[in-house]
Amino acid sequence: MKKILLLALLSLVVITTSSCEKKEVLKVGATAVPHAEILKQVQPILLEEGYDFEIVVYTDYVLPNLSLYSGDIIANFFQHVPYLDAQIKDNGYDFQNVGGVHVEPIGLYSKEYNTLEELPGAIELIISNSPVDRPRLFGVLEENGLISINTTTTDEDIISSSLRNLNSLFTSSKTITFIEVDSALLFTNYNNESGDVVLINGNYALDNGLNPLEDAIALEGSASLYVNILVCNTVDIDDPFIIALKKALQSTEIQEWIENNYGGAVVPAA
Repeated sequence: MKKILLLALLSLVVITTSSCEKKEVLKVGATAVPHAEILKQVQPILLEEGYDFEIVVYTDYVLPNLSLYSGDIIANFFQHVPYLDAQIKDNGYDFQNVGGVHVEPIGLYSKEYNTLEELPGAIELIISNSPVDRPRLFGVLEENGLISINTTTTDEDIISSSLRNLNSLFTSSKTITFIEVDSALLFTNYNNESGDVVLINGNYALDNGLNPLEDAIALEGSASLYVNILVCNTVDIDDPFIIALKKALQSTEIQEWIENNYGGAVVPAA
């Protein structure tokens, strides 16, 4: 009888241990600043609801979606809607936009010039090599008076244009030469004083110690449509954890933290 009880207890221990070992670890992918920082503020909120998740930090814009597709993470938080749409179109991802969280204004940065008025008649602009970013970049340049986009020009025209033909899509009082580099190298080009002006995404600026409000010679307006969003696989859209994560990210507590912590360099989504 004792042997039977002992075997039963040992079996229970083995089963329990195996269950613990197989317990799924919830992982959410994000770029470092401000996305991972925001998620860190969310962790204690969700812990109170019984959800303990790990933040996986990425340094580029490609791997977070690959990891989501492969199932290595349950959600990611780093991209805006136009980028997501392009990724779905190009790669066939079955992803869903869970909800918007914040906007990171793009800034115009220059080591040589302190204001737009100081810019010479011929300038080199260094921009992201992601075509889907171009309509947004053109919008920033237009709202700051550097170009006037042709009335017949569409976003698709801007995205599909070759680099050499970009200038045919707008008029400008300046002679503009565009140089495209990987988004992760924009700050490096700025730091190396390459080009006259570098257009840098808010997260890369913050991640490299720049203060967009103080260091940029011009900023994207707060009415930007490029809201950064939480994304998951379509199959997980109704997952309780995803629902709880969205609620926490869009909560008044987190939105106020964003306002207070970044001082306008990162803006809560409307």
